[in-house]
Amino acid sequence: MPSPKTTLWPIDGHTRAKHEILRRYLAAWLPIMTSMNGRIIYLDGFAGPGEYQGGEPGSPIIAIDTFLDHRYAPLRDREVLFFFIEQKHDRYEHLKQLLAQRTLPPTASYDVFEGNFDETLTGLLDELESQQLRIAPTFAFIDPFGYSHTPMETIRRLMSHPKCEVLITFMYEEINRFLDADYTNKAAQYNALFGTTEWNAITKTARTPRERRDRLHNLYQDQLRQVADIRYIRSFCMRNRHNNIDYFLFFGTKNLLGMKRMKESMWRVDPTGTFEFSDNTNPNQLLLFSQPDYSILQNMLSDHFNGQIATVEDIEEYVIAETPFYKFKSEALKPMEANGQITVISSDSKRRRGTFAEGKTRIRF
Repeated sequence: MPSPKTTLWPIDGHTRAKHEILRRYLAAWLPIMTSMNGRIIYLDGFAGPGEYQGGEPGSPIIAIDTFLDHRYAPLRDREVLFFFIEQKHDRYEHLKQLLAQRTLPPTASYDVFEGNFDETLTGLLDELESQQLRIAPTFAFIDPFGYSHTPMETIRRLMSHPKCEVLITFMYEEINRFLDADYTNKAAQYNALFGTTEWNAITKTARTPRERRDRLHNLYQDQLRQVADIRYIRSFCMRNRHNNIDYFLFFGTKNLLGMKRMKESMWRVDPTGTFEFSDNTNPNQLLLFSQPDYSILQNMLSDHFNGQIATVEDIEEYVIAETPFYKFKSEALKPMEANGQITVISSDSKRRRGTFAEGKTRIRF
């Protein structure tokens, strides 16, 4: 979707789905992070006006309302900061008016910055680092219309601070459309986006549109891992009713629990509308969430742990970090035990068949 010219514009189905993922993840993230930290930050890098033409809430209002409506009482005792960045003046003003209608508890606050994401966040990080300070644990929603103002270096700087996570919309359609354009400024923007010039070789050597898409996707993913030093990364492709990919959502965290909660959020979004998700982290492991096939996971576990004895914790780490799935006990281990594909070694003399207690169970594959 090209960048709208008006202050407000109609919401589309893909945006609804993306916002539902955001809402569900924040509902899980807020109590986890506030239970371990005295201060946390939600950062919206492309905040928009806060609502759509039909009155539907935008991401800033979703974030604020998820916090205000949360039933986890200790949230009110922790410092929760909301940072919203918006470049367009009319949308910036509209967002401020909407936010002024919300009443936050004394420990919570928000700031709205008028400017582009890169320059604004760079300024904030410069100020902190000049004082040898670290940014509080942060969840950053980076959701541009195109590919400008989202350089890999800025993401690297943010992720260099502990307990930061990112959810990034990688606008593949727009990126691909101008990839061959012979403009100096376009090349500079792509160099910044990927943090490398390697994208240029892909445009010249990819033999098919599918190969080009997969290689560009993998380059961005590899850069997030290597340059931004993000340990756990999953990407999810958003498909339309014609099964064409509109864009990718990249989630990055250094915390396994954060990855688990994001997967739960993704899987719980209703896939029966005009969109479908698939985990695209490894394009050879395509899995549409509307048709989960746990026999795929059983085969993956058998291949990965073949000949080994693994703890339940080892298996969970692999499932969360390396596969599209997040559930595995009843869905994979239980039928594998019933079929004799695994042998369970348990220190619990009262263990029931088909149960796999953590700290007490090892699996022989």
